[in-house]
Amino acid sequence: MTKNVLASIFAAARDLVRAPRALAVLFALYLALIAAIFFFITTREATLWQLFVTGASVLLVPLLFFVVQAAGATYAVGERSAAGLLRRTARGFLKVLLVSVPVILLAVLSVYLLDKLEQRAQLTPQERASVEYARNTSDDEEAESSSSSSSSEESKPKPPVRWKYLFVSALRLLVLGLFLPLAAMHLWIAAARDGLGSAFARFHRHFLRAFSPRSVLTYGVGMIVFALIPYFLITKRTPLSSNTFELLVFGVRILVAASLMLFGWVMTMTALARFDGQTAPTATTEPLLDQSPNAPATAATTS
Repeated sequence: MTKNVLASIFAAARDLVRAPRALAVLFALYLALIAAIFFFITTREATLWQLFVTGASVLLVPLLFFVVQAAGATYAVGERSAAGLLRRTARGFLKVLLVSVPVILLAVLSVYLLDKLEQRAQLTPQERASVEYARNTSDDEEAESSSSSSSSEESKPKPPVRWKYLFVSALRLLVLGLFLPLAAMHLWIAAARDGLGSAFARFHRHFLRAFSPRSVLTYGVGMIVFALIPYFLITKRTPLSSNTFELLVFGVRILVAASLMLFGWVMTMTALARFDGQTAPTATTEPLLDQSPNAPATAATTS
């Protein structure tokens, strides 16, 4: 299974590179989304024009987000031409938006329930007081025995592992970072391929595909491209002697990270569509043979 997953991901990446016009359309929509987010963050609410820009950004950011997802799903199901990608994205945007409503509601419910679990996993006032007392006591003992640093490090008590809080954090990562995005991907692909009615009719099947080992493995490998590498590119600081050159390098890293986010996301969605048999036939496929009853006679006469 691992070999098939890697082969499908590499094939999806190769096809994405070989479709430069479709990739340019995806990047144009993605840059529009980034620009809307930038204006929403940087615009101050002081003048009437700035209030208008902020309000427009609030509406544009979610709309452009679903436009990008609709374009990615349309590409994943087999559309490779730029004009066809724009045309099918415009027609399928509303489908992707509507099929995402149950996932959004599940995400809101998950956040609420996980917050409740986190509150139960927090320390009680008595436990917090005991932890603070133990910490202060260890600090006083360390200050008294500062002459013997090695022995103080060995004798310093380690804080206990809070397994409840660790479980809640892991559950939050799995639900909000893995299963719900995977379910959304499968639903977007189904809406782009079969339409809104079919996606809702088979909602439970598409949702359960997010829990299949192949989907999880595909998403995990794709996450390396669209999440882990961009994270390290953004957070890892490269010390340089010149501030101007360091700022230039940081800008290049931001550009590369943003590009990898889109490339890896669409690559992962395309690999998932390949596994589900949802990739549309390309224009280079050979025409199907005639299956009518007169087909054998026609073939015999032509031969």
